[in-house]
Amino acid sequence: MPAQPQDQFRDFKGAFIPKDIWINPELTGDEKLMWGEIFALDNSFGCIAGNEHFMKMFGYANARKPQRLIKSLKDKGYVTVEIDKKDDSRVIRITGKYRHLDDAHMRNLAAMRADLIGSMRKR
Repeated sequence: MPAQPQDQFRDFKGAFIPKDIWINPELTGDEKLMWGEIFALDNSFGCIAGNEHFMKMFGYANARKPQRLIKSLKDKGYVTVEIDKKDDSRVIRITGKYRHLDDAHMRNLAAMRADLIGSMRKR
């Protein structure tokens, strides 16, 4: 069995691609797989995997393939990409309803929910 890519920032639990992404005719098969890998790696500081990671993961021969797929996902609105030319780094984040929410966002949502429930009880 070939060695699997290891990543210290990966909390891998299996492959998950939501139904609305999987059956979306706007996305190619490669885009769906790339989205799933970015989704798996997108944590509180975003997905910081380089092209080399995606090349190893999917067996691509050169860095242009992941670059094109990420650009396509960005152009279609499925991810955001922040590039820091000074540090030569890139952060990819899932957009929409599957985006990663960090602990601060979750606390804010919980507080908003509690406020809403509290205001409904006062009626």
